[in-house]
Amino acid sequence: MKKVWVVEDDLGIREVIAILLEEEGYEVSLFENASQFMLALSTRTGDIDALVMDVMLPDGNGIHLCHKVKSSESFGHVPVLMISANTNFCDVERFCRADDFIPKPFDINEMVRKVGRLTA
Repeated sequence: MKKVWVVEDDLGIREVIAILLEEEGYEVSLFENASQFMLALSTRTGDIDALVMDVMLPDGNGIHLCHKVKSSESFGHVPVLMISANTNFCDVERFCRADDFIPKPFDINEMVRKVGRLTA
């Protein structure tokens, strides 16, 4: 089963993403802020197949998190899908090596397709 970690501070969006991905057969781990995500990442021993990250978080910035992940020897290979209502892919590409981007509000089918492509 493919593992997808989701970093999103909005509870409703986080739950919708989890439901959609779980219906597609993914194992989903949810994080509401940068601190929870970084703590979990620091203790992770197994594989992560993809990350879905919001840009605006209450205690950090998803672009900075993406940069940390992509610069990491252990997790630099993990594909990252960034989501944001306030940023575009050009901004994301400039500061981190995200593999894809989807603007909010997003089409749920498009989000699932993008995760599928990243985990293929």
